[in-house]
Amino acid sequence: MSKSTYHCCINEDVLEKFNLALLLNKEDAGDVLEKYMRQYISYSFSKASEIYKTSTVLQNTRVNGEANSDTGKAIFRIPRWAKKSNQYNHKIVRAYFQIESELGYVPLNALEKRCSDEINHSDTYVRDFRGNFNQMKIDSPKSHGKVFEIENENVIVWGYIKEILMEYKEDFCK
Repeated sequence: MSKSTYHCCINEDVLEKFNLALLLNKEDAGDVLEKYMRQYISYSFSKASEIYKTSTVLQNTRVNGEANSDTGKAIFRIPRWAKKSNQYNHKIVRAYFQIESELGYVPLNALEKRCSDEINHSDTYVRDFRGNFNQMKIDSPKSHGKVFEIENENVIVWGYIKEILMEYKEDFCK
């Protein structure tokens, strides 16, 4: 493999610490920089691939108009839910984000307790939590659209719609 030279300006303090680290680890600057360049390239292509995959799925879903477990109909509903704070879907997602912020994870029993407590948590109260939450765990013709999954008694966001949900997180947390 042929090698090329690459020149750039680096902060003096960073360069000094980099040189010290090289001495400590007995490594060659070129080898270390090439290793990190490879990691950066891999990360960048992986990120671009995810963006392309998501936009392709959204385009394909819009073209054929179908929503199923492969297309995630919640992708189209989340923007509406985010604006309607009185809807049960909004309240469940809001409670999810509140608990996640407090604990770092969301136990199913904590989500159910919060959504069932009209006195202490009126902003997230859902009259029929179980029925509405179950509708948010599946993609079927009559469901709300899949948003959540259960993993070891904890509620997690379904990876397929996570990006769009995070895009509207602020609206759910107002």
